Amino acid sequence: MINYYYDNSNDSKPFTHQLEANDDTLPPDNALRIAPIFKDGYCPCEQDGKWILVEDNREKTAYNIETKEAVKVDYLGKIKDGFTLLEPFECCKWNGEKWELDEEQKSTFIIKQHQLNIADLLSEANNEIDILNDKIELEIATDGDEKLLKKWKLYRIQLKSIDANKPDIELPIKPV
Repeated sequence: MINYYYDNSNDSKPFTHQLEANDDTLPPDNALRIAPIFKDGYCPCEQDGKWILVEDNREKTAYNIETKEAVKVDYLGKIKDGFTLLEPFECCKWNGEKWELDEEQKSTFIIKQHQLNIADLLSEANNEIDILNDKIELEIATDGDEKLLKKWKLYRIQLKSIDANKPDIELPIKPV
């Protein structure tokens, strides 16, 4: 005889372990003498004196369908409403069954990236212009520094004239 134990402190009463039993005793309150069935993705749980299979997603990652926040599943049973096991991707929204590309979110994301990129390029241009102006002012400029200064100034003007609020932009070529 074998006692198949379950966790009485858990509402789902999942199987925990098995031990040899005495033939002349009854199983304890937290055990059955019926062998549980095991199946991938499920956990045997005691219910009304028998084993049932309950969906087991413990240790998997679920995603909030509103915020996309990832959480570790720590309970037995189906995934809670408002969550999915499907991993979201950049610029997506939940359509009730799966994640799909959100064109508006994608466009907003691309525009924000353009704005950040242009700001970085303008900062680089300003630094190059400042250094070249310093070299000219201190009379330590080389022959090509004045031409390079004009190229950087033109580049800066071209950057400033870009409408970064569009998803499709073309950046000018950086001076060399």
